[in-house]
Amino acid sequence: MRISLLRPAVGALLSFMSFNLLAQDAGSGIEEVIVTAQRTAESIQDVPIAVTAMTGEMLEERQVITVSDLQMNAPSVSFTPTNFGSNSFSIRGIGRLVTASTGDAGVSIHVNEIAMPVNLTAVEFYDMERVEVLRGPQGTLYGRNATGGAINFVTRQPDFDSVNGFIDFEAGDYESYRLKGAINIPMGDSFAVRFAAMKLDRDGYTENLAHGQVGADGSTLNGISKDVDGRDILTTRLTANWDITDRDNLWVMWSYFDENDNRARITNQVCVQNDLPTYGCQPDGVGFEQPHLTSRFDHLVGGLYGVVPFGAADGTGVYNWERPTIDSLREMHTDFEPVYKDRENAILFGYVHEFDSMTLGVQGGYRRADANYRQDYNMNVGVELGPAVGVTAPNPFRADGDYPVSETAGGDRLKAAGDDWTPGPCNAFDGTSGIWGGCAISGFSRDYSFDQASSWSEYWTVEAKLQSQFEGPVNFLVGASYFDSEGMGDYYVNTNVLDARADYYTGFFNNTGDPDGDTFGEGWAVFGEVYWDITDRVKVTAGLRYNDDEKSVRDTSLLWNAQDANFPGSLPLDDNTVAPLWTRVIDLVNGNAGDPISDGSRAFANYYGFSDTQIDAALLTPAQSAERLAINAGVPIVPDFNETRDLTNSPSSFEWQETTGRLGVDWQVTDNALLYGFYSRGYKPGGANPAIPTQFQGESSFEFDPEFIDSIELGFKTTLADNTMVLNGAVFMYDYEGLQVARIKNNTSLNENIDADVWGMELEWQWQPDRLPGLMVDAHYSYLNTEVKDSVSVDPTNREGGNPDYITLNDFAFLYAARREDITQPVLDTLIGLGAAVPAPGANYVNEPGLPAVTPVVIQRAAATAFGIETVEGIPVDLDGNQLPNAPENTIHIGAAYTWPISAIAGGLTLRWDYYWQDDSYAREFNTIGDQIDSWDQHNLSLFYNSDDGRWQAKLWIRNIEDEENVTGHYLTSDTSGYYRNYFLTEPRIWGASLRYNFGGG
Repeated sequence: MRISLLRPAVGALLSFMSFNLLAQDAGSGIEEVIVTAQRTAESIQDVPIAVTAMTGEMLEERQVITVSDLQMNAPSVSFTPTNFGSNSFSIRGIGRLVTASTGDAGVSIHVNEIAMPVNLTAVEFYDMERVEVLRGPQGTLYGRNATGGAINFVTRQPDFDSVNGFIDFEAGDYESYRLKGAINIPMGDSFAVRFAAMKLDRDGYTENLAHGQVGADGSTLNGISKDVDGRDILTTRLTANWDITDRDNLWVMWSYFDENDNRARITNQVCVQNDLPTYGCQPDGVGFEQPHLTSRFDHLVGGLYGVVPFGAADGTGVYNWERPTIDSLREMHTDFEPVYKDRENAILFGYVHEFDSMTLGVQGGYRRADANYRQDYNMNVGVELGPAVGVTAPNPFRADGDYPVSETAGGDRLKAAGDDWTPGPCNAFDGTSGIWGGCAISGFSRDYSFDQASSWSEYWTVEAKLQSQFEGPVNFLVGASYFDSEGMGDYYVNTNVLDARADYYTGFFNNTGDPDGDTFGEGWAVFGEVYWDITDRVKVTAGLRYNDDEKSVRDTSLLWNAQDANFPGSLPLDDNTVAPLWTRVIDLVNGNAGDPISDGSRAFANYYGFSDTQIDAALLTPAQSAERLAINAGVPIVPDFNETRDLTNSPSSFEWQETTGRLGVDWQVTDNALLYGFYSRGYKPGGANPAIPTQFQGESSFEFDPEFIDSIELGFKTTLADNTMVLNGAVFMYDYEGLQVARIKNNTSLNENIDADVWGMELEWQWQPDRLPGLMVDAHYSYLNTEVKDSVSVDPTNREGGNPDYITLNDFAFLYAARREDITQPVLDTLIGLGAAVPAPGANYVNEPGLPAVTPVVIQRAAATAFGIETVEGIPVDLDGNQLPNAPENTIHIGAAYTWPISAIAGGLTLRWDYYWQDDSYAREFNTIGDQIDSWDQHNLSLFYNSDDGRWQAKLWIRNIEDEENVTGHYLTSDTSGYYRNYFLTEPRIWGASLRYNFGGG
C-alpha cells in the first residue's frame, strides 16, 4: 500500500481533529440520527464507522427519489445501471464490474438489516424511516459482498399510538403522476399494521425519431411510441408489528413491486463508424453512427450467403427509413418498442427477545423476482434486405419474400404463469423454437433485431445474533447466518439476418440455463465481535467472521447448433415437401457407408450413451438408415445443460472458505468528539466463467477468483458550536487483491482479476447557525485515488497492444491478433482457395505496411495457425497506475435550506438548493479516450410549504435545472456487435408539484 501518499491527508485530518476537539457541550440544534450500522441502535455520532444516514424527511427534502440520487448525497458513492438490467453501486471505487450470473455486488444490500437482493435500478423510495450508507469493508457484521460497504434500507414500522398516515399526490412534466400514501392502524396496545403504497406513471425521457417516419417508398413506420424510457410502477408494503410480551417483539413485512413499461435498459449507443470491419466503431470515437455492418456477426454471415452485400460499410446504402441526424443522448432511431417487466415479492421478519442482560434476535426473508427486458439490439431501423440490395429474389429461402425474426422461447414469462422457457409454445428442445419451428415475428423487409434479458430468482436467508449489555467492561455480539439462492437467466439476440439461414437451427443466439434453475448459491457464516471498554472513553473492538460459500451452474448456449439434413429439399419453395431433419451429427446422418465421421460427432454420440461399437456399426449402413437415425435421435438438437462444460472439462461447481474481520479502537475524547482507527478485511466470493473451449484454455480461466481488501481507516466525528454544527471525516487506504472485471474474450464475456491500491479522504459537514435559525447548510467532499497495480490484460479494442508487428483479424465471430510477417501472398492464396479467407471490397487491408497489397480482414484463425501464421488473442497492455472504473477522484455536494415562518399562511416556506459535482472518471480500467466519462454536475431546487399543525405540505420542485446529459457509465459491446458503447444517464430536467396531507396522530 502507498502509505507515503496518505501522510499529507493524515496530517490534514489530525489538524482538523486537534481544532475540533474543543467542541462545546451539545445543545438542542441539529437533530440526532439513530442508525443500526453496528447491528444495534446508536446515534450516528457514536458509531466508529464512516456512515451517511438520511431520514425519511431528509430523503423528501433533498429529492432523493431513486438509488441513483444517493450518489449525489453521500461521499465516495457512484451508481450506474449496467447492460443487462443490473447495476453497479460503488463505494470508494468498489462495486460490481463483472458480467456473470454467479457474480456478486461489492456493496452488500440490506432491507431492515436483512441481507436481501434488491433491483437497485428500479427502487423508488417511499414511506422510509431512513437509508444508511456504510463506507468501507464491513467484513464482520455484514459479511460477504461488503468489500465496498453496505446499504441498509429501513422502512417505517407500525406504531401502537394512533391511526395515522398520509396521502401525497404529485404531477410533473413528461406527463408524470405519482401517488403515494400510508396508513397506520393499531389493533390494541401491542399490535399494529402499516400499509404503504406508491403508483408512478410517466412518459419517456427519450425521443424516438423513427416514430411516424415516412419511408422512401411512401409508407409510414407505425406501432412505436414517440417517447421511450417511461415508467408504469406499482409498489406496496404491508407490515405488522406485535409486542408479544414486554420482552418479545415480532414484525413481519410483505412487499410487492410491479413494473410494466418501455423503460430503456440502455439509454443510447455511441459509435463513430470504422473504415474496416475489424473494430466496427472507432475505439475512441464519440458519435451516433452505426458500426461497419460487416463487423457485426449477423451481417458478416449474411454477406457470405447473399442476404446482404459482404464488405459494405453500411450494408447496402439503401435504407427505406433513413437514419436521421442524432445529436443528443436522449434521441433514438428504433423500430422496436422497449419492453421492461419486473415483478418482485418479498417477505421479511424480525424477532427480538430481551433477556436481563442480553438480546437475542432472529431475522430473515424470502424474495421471488421475475424479469423480462427487451430492446432494439442495434438501435436503428435496419437496412433493406432482398432485391433492393442486389439479391436475386426477395428472400432466397422463402417463397413469400418475408424476412421473419425468431420469437424467444417461452414467450413472456410474466404473462404466462409457469411458462419458464419450457414447456411452452416455443421450445428449442422439441424443435418448435425459432422461425423454422413456427415461432416467429413476421412482416419485415429490413434488417430487424432485438435482444432480451429475462430471469427468475428465489432467495431466502436467516440470521440469529446474540448481543450482551453487561455492566462490566466487556461485551460481545455473536451470530450465525445462512442463505440459499437459485435462479435462471436467458440472454437472447434475435435477428432475421441470421434467421434467413434456413438450413440451421436455431438462427438466434441464446445464452441460457436450465428452466428449473441454472445458478445455485448456498452459504453460511458464523461471526462475532468483542467490545472492551479499557476506560469509560476508550473502547477496543475485535471481530471475526468465517464464510463458507458454494456456487454451481447448469447452462448452455444456442446458435446454429443443429443443421437440416434434408436441406434444401425441405425449403418451402418449388413445392418441396420433405420435412426438416435436424441434427448435430450431420456427417453421421448423411454419410455414405464406410465414411468416417468427425471427432466432434463421435464425442456427442459418446456423451449421450452410444458406444464406439454402436457408432462404427451404424457407419457401415447407408445415409439416414435406421441405425444412423437412432443415434441421431439420442443426440438432442441443442446442447444439454452443462454438456459443453463436461466435454471441455470446464467445472460447474465452486466453493470458497474465508475468514474476515476487523480490529480497532475508538476514543470518546469529549462528550462531542470521537476518534477511531480500524483495520478491516473484506471478502467477496468468486464465480463461474462460461465453459472454455479446449483451444482457449491457455488464454482463459474456468473461474474468477474472490476479491479481498485490507483496509486501514482513521476517522473522527465531532459535534460543535452548542450542537449547531457537525463535522465528520475519515482517511483510508486499501490493499485491493483480485478486483473482478469483465472481458470480451473469444466472443464470450469472461471475468478476470486485477489488483489495485486505493486511498482517499472524506468530509461531511452540517451547520444550523444560532443567529439564523431558519438556515441549514450541509456539504460533503471526497477525494479518491485509485491505481491498478501489477496487472496486464488484453484490451479488446486494441488487440495489437501497440505492437507494430501484429495486425487485427476477424475469425468470422471474434477478433484476434496475427503476426504481420507471417501473412504472405502464398499463404493468403491458399487460405482464400480453402474459403478460410474472404476478400471483399470494404473488408480488406489495402497497402497496409508489412502485408500483401490486398489482405482480407476475415481469416479463420485455426486455418491461419495451421498454415504458419502466429496468432494470439491479443497483446496485453500494462494497466499499472490506471484509475479504477466508476471512481471519480473528486466529488462535492453542497446543500442549503432556509425556512421563513409566515403566520399569515399558518405555516412556513422552505427554499432548498442542492448542488452536486463529480470529477472525470472511466468506464473501464484500460483508461482509453473511449472509456472516459466526463465530469458532470446537477442543480436541484425545491420550495416547500409546511403548515403549523403538520397536516399539509405543498412542494414545487425542479431537478437537473440545466438539463445536463449526465453519463454515469458505459458498456463496451463485443467483437460480434462492432464494439459500440452503450451509455447510461441520469434523469433530464424534470419539474413538478406535489400536495401532501398527514392525518391522525403520531
